[in-house]
Amino acid sequence: MAGTILLFVCIMLYIAFNEYIKKNTLRHIEESNNADEACSYRKKFFIQRLIIAIVFGGIALLVILSEPNAETNSIMVGLLIAWTSYQNRHSLPVSGKRPNDIAKSKFVLYLRGFAQDNYSLGQMDLSKRRKNLNNFSEAHFINILKQYMPVYAVGMTKELNAPIGAERIYLNDTEWEQEVLNLMNKASLIVILLNDSLSCIWEIRESNQFKNKVVFISHNREKLANIRQELNKQHIYPLPIGLKDRTISYVIEDYNETQIFEYSDTEKSYIQIVKRLMHKKFGLRRLIITQRTLNLIVGIYATILFVCWSLLALKFRLDVTTAIFWGIISLLIPMIFLSFAYDKLYTLINKSKLRR
Repeated sequence: MAGTILLFVCIMLYIAFNEYIKKNTLRHIEESNNADEACSYRKKFFIQRLIIAIVFGGIALLVILSEPNAETNSIMVGLLIAWTSYQNRHSLPVSGKRPNDIAKSKFVLYLRGFAQDNYSLGQMDLSKRRKNLNNFSEAHFINILKQYMPVYAVGMTKELNAPIGAERIYLNDTEWEQEVLNLMNKASLIVILLNDSLSCIWEIRESNQFKNKVVFISHNREKLANIRQELNKQHIYPLPIGLKDRTISYVIEDYNETQIFEYSDTEKSYIQIVKRLMHKKFGLRRLIITQRTLNLIVGIYATILFVCWSLLALKFRLDVTTAIFWGIISLLIPMIFLSFAYDKLYTLINKSKLRR
């Protein structure tokens, strides 16, 4: 009973500490006008939260394994995990990079208007079967694209957590144009979701000097018309003539011609578009695993594994809690190893194909 009370107190303290450091970090970021300082607060927040989680996890595991009423303790921990997942359902845990933090030599730069950021989409939404996403979804599209190489985007300076999709890089207002140009120059691929904001039109204009590695995604007829009108005033014509609503375009260097393909706002269409794009541009092929597929595989694997461990616990009269614990370990280790091994094998095989 004492262990259960201790666990309950620890849960309350865990929630209180998390809320405190979150509000405190967000206040510092909103007051800061320096991207380096703001990113240091984001990283500090990540470290603090990780330390708290490790300390609490150790205490919780000790209490669950040592107390006779393991069911009650396990339920409390499960509710806490559910609460934590709910709190972070709409965003990446921490996304706080500066341009100098990018160590990858091969990456995709994703450019869009900030108005396109969707902070309401959660991880569970990536698992839902939808025939139509209603509009272009960064989360679904980038979740597919980043399986080939890392994807970065410039983030909103005052946000603590970024929306699901590309990992965010934060820039100061005085440096953003030069830094975006530097990122364009370094990137293997530049994906631009067309938007008629002034900053996005500037990015479209500047992308003309990198036309062999630029991908234009058009998703709104009216915005496309506004962009063309503004660029015509400047006598700059980076957009291909055949580009229209819900089309994607890019140049194939081998033939020096522009390819334009229609797409629909569905995950299936995104997969086809990304596979074709990465094969034509880099000769890359990869097995695409969506969040929905991953959840299905893990669910089936976990069900079979837990049934096996429960039967073993009954047969050899093992403690149920111990059986569940080893069942979780047996679930995580193979999944992590297989994922790591596939990524490493993919990188090794396709290293020579990443030409830019």
